[in-house]
Parts: sequence; structure tokens; C-alpha cells
Amino acid sequence: MNFLKYNHEESIWIDLGNWLNIGDINISYDLSLDELSMTVLVPVFIVTLCVLLYAIFYMSHDPKRNLFLILLSIFVIFMTILIVAGNYLLLFVGWEYVGVISYILISFWSTRIAGMKSALSAILMNRMGDTFFVIALGLMLINYRALDFETINLLTKQFDISLINIISILLVLAATAKSAQLGLHAWLLLSMEGPTPVSALLHAATMVCAGVYVLVRSNIILEYSPSILIFICWLGGFTTLISGLIAIVTNDIKRIIALSTMSQLSIMLLAIGISNYDLAIYHLYCHAFFKALLFMGSGSIIHSVLSETQDIRKYGGLINYLPFSYIAILTASLSLMAIPGLTGYYSKDIIIESLYGSYSYSGYMLYYFAVGSATLTSIYSIRVLYLTFLNQPKSNKYIYNYVHENYGLLIPMIVLIFYSIFIGYQRDNVIGHYGFNLPNNNYIIETEFTLPWYIKLFPLIAGLTLSIILVYYYEFNYKLTNSKIYNYLSNRIYYDQLLNNVLIRPVLVLAGNMNIFIDQGLLKVLGSTGISRSITFINLTFISSIIYLFI
Repeated sequence: MNFLKYNHEESIWIDLGNWLNIGDINISYDLSLDELSMTVLVPVFIVTLCVLLYAIFYMSHDPKRNLFLILLSIFVIFMTILIVAGNYLLLFVGWEYVGVISYILISFWSTRIAGMKSALSAILMNRMGDTFFVIALGLMLINYRALDFETINLLTKQFDISLINIISILLVLAATAKSAQLGLHAWLLLSMEGPTPVSALLHAATMVCAGVYVLVRSNIILEYSPSILIFICWLGGFTTLISGLIAIVTNDIKRIIALSTMSQLSIMLLAIGISNYDLAIYHLYCHAFFKALLFMGSGSIIHSVLSETQDIRKYGGLINYLPFSYIAILTASLSLMAIPGLTGYYSKDIIIESLYGSYSYSGYMLYYFAVGSATLTSIYSIRVLYLTFLNQPKSNKYIYNYVHENYGLLIPMIVLIFYSIFIGYQRDNVIGHYGFNLPNNNYIIETEFTLPWYIKLFPLIAGLTLSIILVYYYEFNYKLTNSKIYNYLSNRIYYDQLLNNVLIRPVLVLAGNMNIFIDQGLLKVLGSTGISRSITFINLTFISSIIYLFI
């Protein structure tokens, strides 16, 4: 790869003034325009522009359309602050506001109970991750006496390994919540209750990628805690496999795409886990375009179907009514499946191959996890295409009379089709922009020149073979499998029930008891209310005693 022509690019640090000066701690409003932040800004801005144009037509009949566009713009402002922040505190400000605006956007149709509940779930799950982030910031302040990236990168190697491990695991847990990894992932599926432009922007290109961005930004800290890198690897491996298994039995078109997002973010975590941070950012860069296109294509279908159902079992035969939406979803799906020649192939397959090319035990094991995930990706992508466009029509004739393309939605989709096909060819340029800003390893060289051909082609062969078998199964031998495994996966491994019964309900009971006995009890007696009452009581007693003496 030709990195040499980018070797002389310099990072730009813009200091906008002091924020906090406490003793020897000095935190300023500084912005970092380096290779990493500028690379991530490209897909964010392009996808944002397309989504705003898409939203103008998608929300054209909504009485609060202008408010919706304003909220999307505010979201992008804070996402930009998150990316170009020069220290962790400013990054955390962008991180927090991105979560808050996402809550408002998911619950934009506030008369829908499902939307309000989903938004509440999203913000509460994200708060759990933010708690870990705040603790990490506190540990950095106590030990480093600074929060800017340069100081922390320089001092990390001087500290005890246990401290670095604790900070690393806290950052990983924060990223787990924001990037919807296994354990804190439930909010991502529920957030599909919001308008489709929200899904296309927040859950394809920007908000969910923030966790991956923070981990790559903290690459020096992670490099000095190799045990946490192994944990990141296995977390990504299990998440990508489980999300794929759930997706093949899910029937809501937007939830299938959301599970696909979860799976691809896990692929990025796999790259981070083997220290290939450049490949993680490259996949983030490419993934944003075809995932936004998938959401836009699904929005075009939902918008044109009279009942506005999202159940793919109620579509069928739409290729004759929505040919352009079919082309858009087909292009994005093939890119997602990593078909050679399209964008997804260049970014996704190199990560899967690099797992094997790392020549480590975890790398070998997780290579097969990733191949399984890639195969499942092909299966659910073909399933969506088949049941939506190629199957027999499943709705009534009245609905099909009104199915039509909305030509205003097609303009941004054309732009994203172009990117989904061609942007993958720019691998040398994209990786080259920040190649010198990240730790060097030789995995990519090992991967390119030492792996046998069948290891490289295994994901593609397995995906295409099983996808063809799936089409045969649906076309000629279809039986709905009502097995325990099917029920287990269609109930999303019962994770929501487990979360509610094991964690949320006991915490709510504990919070209620603490409110009764501490907030309304002990603190009222010993706190400001109790003290003021006691002073009043003492004064009244004293005055009444004096009056009694004189009388």
C-alpha cells in the first residue's frame, strides 16, 4: 500500500480557550483535526447530507417536519464535536448530547406509546455506558492530571498495568452501550420505532459508530492492556454471531437491518481486538454508505405501502412496483454480503482474513465466528430480497393499487448507490490518510501474502452456497420451523426478559426503598430539612421558655 505520499500531513490542534483550571489540571476547548477525525468526518457529512435531503421528502406531510430537520442538524453538530474534540471531556460532551438528541428523535412521533417506550429504553441503556465513561474520565484526571489525547498517549506507558486495564475495560463498556454490543444491545432494535431518516442517520453512520471511534482514539491505552484486546475480540465474535442468528428469524425489515448494523460493528471490534485499528476505521467508513442506503430503501417501501407495515411476510412481488428501491436494496445487500467488486468486500473481507492472518489462538477461533456471521449475513440479506420483492404478493389488491416510487427519495439513494459500489476502491487512500497515526503491525502483510486461497474465499463460498439453498427452501420446500431453537432466536434469546427480571426490576425496587428510607427518611432527618425544622423547634422552645419565665 502506498502510504508514503501521506507521510507529511500534519495534525492541526485548535485551542479555543481555557475551560477548567484547577491546580495543575488544565482543560481547554481544543479541537483535533488529525488524520483519524478527518477520515471519520467524510462519511458522517456525506450520509448526513443525503439523509437530510431524504427527510425533506419522507416527512413532507408531517406537521413538525421543520422541527425534525432542525433536530437532525443539531444531532450532526454534536456528532462533529465528538469527532473533532481534542480531549476526552469535550468528546464526552458530544457523546452525551448525541444520546440526548437520539432520545428526542426516536420519540419524535410522541403520540405513539411504542415510540416513547423505545426512546426511554435507548437513553437508559446509553446512560449505563455513560456511567462507565465518567468513571474512566475520573481515573484519568486523578492519575494523568490531564484529559487531552496527546498527554494521555505519552504518559500511558509510565503507569501500572492494572490501572490501564481498568481504564480500558471502562472505555470498552462505554463503547458496548453506544455501539450496541452484546449485553447492552437491546435498545438498538427498539429504536427502530422512530422515523426511518433517524434510523438511516443515527443507526448507520453516526451514533452507533461513536463507540468504535472512541476505542480507536484510545488505541495507545488499549495497546498497553493486551488482555482487554482479547476481551474485545471475543465480545465482537459472540455479538456478530448472535446478531446474525437472531436476524435470520426476524420479520421486521428495519430490525433486520439494525441487527445487521450490530453485526458489522462487531466486525469492527474484531479488527480493534487484533490491533488493526486502520481496518476498523476503514470498515466504519465504507459501512456507513451501504447501511444508510439499506435503511433508505426500506423506508421507501414502508412509505409506499398503504398500511405502512414493516413485516416482510406481508410484502412480496414489489419488484414490479418499486424497481428503483429494489436496485438500491440489492446493491446495498450485495455490498453488505461482501460480493467482490463492491465496497463491502474490500473493507469486510480483509478484517475476516486478518483474524486468521494474526496467527493466534483467538484469531483462528474468531475467524470461524466471523465466517459464520458472514454466512448468516448473506442468508438474511437474500431472505429480505426474496420475501420483499421476488415472492408472491401477500397483501390485498387494494394496497398494491397504491404502491409507488417517491421520486424525491431516489436522489440521495442514487448518491449512496454510487458510494456503495465504488468507494471501496479507495482503500489505499483511506487507510493511508491515518496509517501513520496508529500503532504498526504486520498482520495485513501476513494476510495479503501468506494465506491460502481457500481461507480467503471461504466466507464468500459459504455465504453464496447457503443463500442458494435458502432460496430453494423458500421456493420449493417451505415449512415454518416451529422448533424450540426457532422460538428461542425469534424471542431474541430471551435477553429482554432476562434483563427486566434479573436487573431492571430489582434495581427499581432498590431505588424505591432507598427513596423511602434514605431520601425521604434519613436525609430528611439529618439533612437540610431536618436541621431547619430542628432549629425552628429549638427557637420556639427557647422563646416559649422565656415567655413562661416572665409570666
